[in-house]
Amino acid sequence: MRRIFPYVSVLLAVASSGCLVRGGGGLFFAAAETAILTAAIISATQPPPPRVVFVPEARPGYAWQPGYWTLQEGNWVWVEGGWVALRPGYEWAPAHWEGRPDGTWQLVQGHWVAAAPPPPQGAPPPPRPPPPTDRPAPPPPQ
Repeated sequence: MRRIFPYVSVLLAVASSGCLVRGGGGLFFAAAETAILTAAIISATQPPPPRVVFVPEARPGYAWQPGYWTLQEGNWVWVEGGWVALRPGYEWAPAHWEGRPDGTWQLVQGHWVAAAPPPPQGAPPPPRPPPPTDRPAPPPPQ
């Protein structure tokens, strides 16, 4: 029994983490809902242009993650877009490719970014500039 326990506990931890996702979103949605660290995906060639797809109307409480290209075993594979449930105090930064100074391309995975704090309530408005006048300025005192 003692030999099996470590394996069963690891299996339960993986199964409950959301790593075992099937269907359209696959790894993307597992990563969006859990804290999974993945290796950097870097390509010597620029990814294909994004597919032209219908973007649905905004949904309250969700952010849209556009579809994007990824590399799997050296082949470009399209990952369909999908909705990500918002988290209070955070904004979703969608997955995208960035060119690097050495000429390669890196996939930046979608991730949560702390939202900017709202402006303080009840703060006075900034002072208004004086209104323009059509009269000439008075001469300076002597």
